[in-house]
Amino acid sequence: MKPKKLITNLLLLFLPFSIYAQEQQVIDLQAKVSVQVEHAPLLDLLNQISSQTGIYFSYDPMLVNTHKLISIHLQNQPLEAVLKAVFNEKYHFNLLKNQLIITSRKASATSQISTQPPSIRYNLSGSLQDSQSRELIPYGSISVLGHPFGTISNVDGEFNLKIPPEYESDTLVISCMGYARRYLLLDTLQHNPLNILLDPVEIKLREVKVTAVDALQIMDKLDENIAQNYPTNNQLMTSFYREVLKQDNDYINVSEAIMDILKIDYTNRFREDQIRFLKGRKSPEVEPSFHLVDFKMQGGPYYINKLDVIKTMDSFIDKEFRNYYSYAVEQVISYENRPTYVVLFKPNAKIDNLTYKGKLYVDQETFALVHAEFSLSRDGKKSARRSLIKKKPHGFRVRPIDLDYSVSYKQHHNKWYFSTAQASVKFHVKSRHDKINSVFHSVSDLLVTDHRATNLRRFKRQENFNSSDIFSEIISDYDENFWGNYNVIKPSEDLRKALKKAPQTGSVPQPHPQPLTTQNNQP
Repeated sequence: MKPKKLITNLLLLFLPFSIYAQEQQVIDLQAKVSVQVEHAPLLDLLNQISSQTGIYFSYDPMLVNTHKLISIHLQNQPLEAVLKAVFNEKYHFNLLKNQLIITSRKASATSQISTQPPSIRYNLSGSLQDSQSRELIPYGSISVLGHPFGTISNVDGEFNLKIPPEYESDTLVISCMGYARRYLLLDTLQHNPLNILLDPVEIKLREVKVTAVDALQIMDKLDENIAQNYPTNNQLMTSFYREVLKQDNDYINVSEAIMDILKIDYTNRFREDQIRFLKGRKSPEVEPSFHLVDFKMQGGPYYINKLDVIKTMDSFIDKEFRNYYSYAVEQVISYENRPTYVVLFKPNAKIDNLTYKGKLYVDQETFALVHAEFSLSRDGKKSARRSLIKKKPHGFRVRPIDLDYSVSYKQHHNKWYFSTAQASVKFHVKSRHDKINSVFHSVSDLLVTDHRATNLRRFKRQENFNSSDIFSEIISDYDENFWGNYNVIKPSEDLRKALKKAPQTGSVPQPHPQPLTTQNNQP
């Protein structure tokens, strides 16, 4: 067993939170290109531009027909001139870093596509509450029985669910870890918003003590049953992603998007999943930021999908690295109305690598991993100081404080599907010279709102969101009614209040100081 391979596996979960200081744009629309296309698809032209400039393209495939045959011969011309020669005045071009976004001029106010999901019959809203303590229940699942779409409650226990008309006579199902599942007939609901009470439940093993259950046997069964428990065909998943950044107690940025995930079958260990951006919005700066360097999170949507630890076979799941960790069964609880083992894991020795500790929730009947919560171990945080920062300005000290992750799977037709993921990262940034002493907190949430089997093998290269993209730079503008009929995670009350304080359109933003020159230094 090679420690180097262990480091590589662990870094897959850590790299989403690599931080980049703001860099100056080096590619612009005046860059000179030479193109030669004769009665060939538009895609050939875009590929020629990409190879010469390093730019790649994002667009709505319903708007831009890349199979259209074109002919064009231009030598040493500005990129902007080439684009105008190919596209008519109805198109708008927005260059962000090395990504060129093509939209219609009508949609350019939001720089996004206008595709909407089907019409809705019900627009349900409400909250989940503990029937005994009356406390609000966060992260509860709300869906239609027997169908793969739904949403979850936010940190305040609130939710919105938009249901198409063909399901108006179906059953609403509400579930949450540690609570009895509840069913409501949609056509009998009289009140909106709904106040849904859930009864807490506890399951205890009767014939065998928890301490007598062999945790390693559970982990072996988990590994043996992956092909039976998870999809063995490709899935096209509609998902909602939100990325929030705070500096101390102030919100700095809120970015959201609807995306497609091409989830490759779980028996294929050689092909990565792919992410395709569909529609998004970004708040104006919620609160003026006075730090000298604008820290960026790289590859957020790409990497949060890596929290699908069954697909990525991360170190605490992979049998090859089992002896790096110790496992113990803590208890048995109710999860989706099913008895579920809670398996604790932690590094079994001091290891100078990015090791984790946490809890694995394993279905007692099928041995499927249905939920996981984990964070960097104490030694892992020390190692993180050498691995977290990809680039930082000279004189800055950056120290990771808390790095916490979670992932959940949802059962449908006897298979468990990737459903939700969250990454919460806090890091301390300090510079005596620049009088900066702040805690930055990034929270990224992913919710799969629908999924279906697909024969699709890959997205087009220019559609694919990759690890080097900075999500918050790809989208712009914030519209309260932007999502239309898409299902999303309802913003918490705290977040809604912060957004109401955001500068209105046409207001003059407070200027930022100039960014510092970046260097490839270690923390």
